[in-house]
Amino acid sequence: MAVLAVAAVVGIGVGVGLFAARGPAYSHVATAQAPEPAPAPAPAVAPTHPLVSNPPLDVKPVVPTDTMPIVQASNFASAPTNTMASNTNWEDKIDEIVGSDEADTNKVKELYALFPKLPPDGQEEAAQHLSNLVDDDDYAPLGEMLKNDKLPEGVLDELLADVLNRPNNLKLPLLLDLAQDPNHAKRDEAKDLLELYLGEDYGTDWNSWGQHMTNWLQQNPD
Repeated sequence: MAVLAVAAVVGIGVGVGLFAARGPAYSHVATAQAPEPAPAPAPAVAPTHPLVSNPPLDVKPVVPTDTMPIVQASNFASAPTNTMASNTNWEDKIDEIVGSDEADTNKVKELYALFPKLPPDGQEEAAQHLSNLVDDDDYAPLGEMLKNDKLPEGVLDELLADVLNRPNNLKLPLLLDLAQDPNHAKRDEAKDLLELYLGEDYGTDWNSWGQHMTNWLQQNPD
């Protein structure tokens, strides 16, 4: 009986041990398999792919529409138009006018019209031709050009040299006008020429200069 009692106790112990051993095994398996639902968020990630592919479709049409207005063709077209007469083949243009079969009066009109559009070198050359083409009777516009103290000095040199070959009644009044202009590049030269012609130096007494010039011209009109 004692042996049976011991065997029963041992059997119960073994059974309890086996049951205890199975319990943790099942719970471990459960906890190990529990993370398997983690791939479930995969469907949530999948919709992000269409969203990634959409922005390029939206961005691409915007790029050309933004860059198109930057190219302002009208602005670029206006620049050559404004500088064409002043910088391109002005020598050929002057030669074309001077060498044409037109009357001198028409050539003079064309040179006057072209003059403001020319660079300084072109204006100087145009002044040379105007000096040769303009008659004494039509000299007034050319004289006004000589009095323009904003013109390049090379142009004024040409016009001053020309006026010295004009009659006294054109030449001396212009020299007096130049001498009185404090901004004119030929002021001192004009005053020296007046003194040479009139034989007197009145300094800055322009009334005396004018009176003496008038008296002198009465005796020396040409």
